[in-house]
Amino acid sequence: MEAPNKTGNIETLTLELRLLGNFAIRSKGVWQTGPAPKKGGELIQYLGIYPRRVAVRDELAAAFWPDLDFESVGHRIHLAASGARVYLRKLFGGVDALQCVGNGYTWNPRIDVVSDAERFIDLTRQGTIESLRAAATLYGGDFLAGETADWLQPTRVRMASARAHALESITSDLMARKQYAAALAFGLELVEAERGHEIGTRHVMRCFAALGQRTRAMEQFHRLKAYLADQIGVEPTTETVELALKLAAGLAA
Repeated sequence: MEAPNKTGNIETLTLELRLLGNFAIRSKGVWQTGPAPKKGGELIQYLGIYPRRVAVRDELAAAFWPDLDFESVGHRIHLAASGARVYLRKLFGGVDALQCVGNGYTWNPRIDVVSDAERFIDLTRQGTIESLRAAATLYGGDFLAGETADWLQPTRVRMASARAHALESITSDLMARKQYAAALAFGLELVEAERGHEIGTRHVMRCFAALGQRTRAMEQFHRLKAYLADQIGVEPTTETVELALKLAAGLAA
C-alpha cells in the first residue's frame, strides 16, 4: 500500500499485489505474504485479478469449493471475506477495502488495486518491442506460483502464452538485426519455459549456428525431438527437420 493520493475530492488508497510468482501484498514499502488462502488470501487474489467487477457468491463457491454444494460453502465464503477485511483494514488504517454488493463482493471505490499481472498484460497488448521487453522483465514467475486451485489455471496459461509471444517477438527482432548473442539469451529463456516450442527452438538453433556453434544447435534439435516424442508422440515439423539437416550438412562439411 502506497501513501494516500488525492483524485479530485475523493481520497484514494493504492493496494499493490504481486501475482506473478509467489503472491504478496505491498505495505509501507515491504512485501508481505498476506493472510492464509482460506482466511481471506484467496479472495484477495481472486478479486485482484478482476478489480473492477463484483464476484458473486455462486462464482466464488464454484472457484474455491467446487466439490461442495452452495449451502455448505456459504459460511466459508463469509469467513474468507471476514478474514480479508480484517487483514486489509490493518493495511488501510481502518478503511474497509471490501464491500458486499448484492450477492457478492467487490473493492471499495476508494481502493485503487494495481498488480504486476495487469501491468504485464497491458504491456504485451501494446505490442511494441520496447513494451514486450518491459513485459519480459516484469514477468517474475508463473501466475500465483505454488498455488494449485483450478480457478487460476486459465489465467496462468494466458500469462504464460503472453510471455512466450513476447520472448519470441524479441528474439525475432534481435535476429533480424543480427544481434545473435542477445537473441540467443531470449530464445533460450523461451525454450526453457516451453520445451516443445518449435519456433523458439529454430531461433535458438539459428543463433547458435550464427555464432559458430552448430553442434550446440543440433543438441537443441535432438532435445526438442526427444521431448515431442515422449510428451506428445509426434515428430518435429518439416521446417524444423529441414533446418537440422542443413546444419548437420554444414557440420559434415
